[in-house]
Amino acid sequence: MITDAHQQGRLAFAKNHPMSACDYPQGSDLRAQWMDGWTEARNAAPQAGSAPRPGLMRDARRAGRIDHPTAHES
Repeated sequence: MITDAHQQGRLAFAKNHPMSACDYPQGSDLRAQWMDGWTEARNAAPQAGSAPRPGLMRDARRAGRIDHPTAHES
């Protein structure tokens, strides 16, 4: 088990635990270290959906008119 609060926070983020999962008491130094680790890991993680994939808007337009087929679609 990791005993360093900062590393515990990083690992918690990596394991998809919310920030509220911190068990250290409010106002303690260990809680602050845990939160710093969790936040640091979140900031270092790639943003979901940060790189739009090609055709995303085309897909959205197609989904918007799903009940209205067009003649040129096959």
